[in-house]
Amino acid sequence: MWNRSGLPATLPLLIKTNAGADYFLNLRDVERDKVVLAAYVRGGEFFQVLVPPGRFELVFASGEDWQGETRLFGVHTHLFKLDQPLRFRATMSQRRGHMIDLTQASGTTISDLAKCQRLALDPESLRNRKGQFDPLLRDPSGPPEAWPEMPAPRYDVETWTCL
Repeated sequence: MWNRSGLPATLPLLIKTNAGADYFLNLRDVERDKVVLAAYVRGGEFFQVLVPPGRFELVFASGEDWQGETRLFGVHTHLFKLDQPLRFRATMSQRRGHMIDLTQASGTTISDLAKCQRLALDPESLRNRKGQFDPLLRDPSGPPEAWPEMPAPRYDVETWTCL
């Protein structure tokens, strides 16, 4: 619904729910004591949202008849929050978030979730205009204008779920 943190939302939060009720989620920044993100989760559907870095208290409202951010689900709104704040952070190669399972009657399950990423060279980007791979081994004794034009390498970002 909205992100008012002032930071880019890049870290994964997955929420698993049962059908029958929808959820409204607020992330409250523990350090600033301010709600920085709101999201609406349709019950029974796969839900993923990207959140900004920080330590957040997750506050949920659930119900069946959505009446807007002020009234939530009306008089039948069920409010609850997770016991502990969750930390979302990034490193050079990982984006660390969480998966929350609200489907079990025995309670909420919280799992760590990390998305790894790396830059991978696109080998096709090294082909010269003649369609040949541009050799890095060129005759250094020849004049630079005789050297084949060096294409600019391109990189793709590869992302996968990791431990």
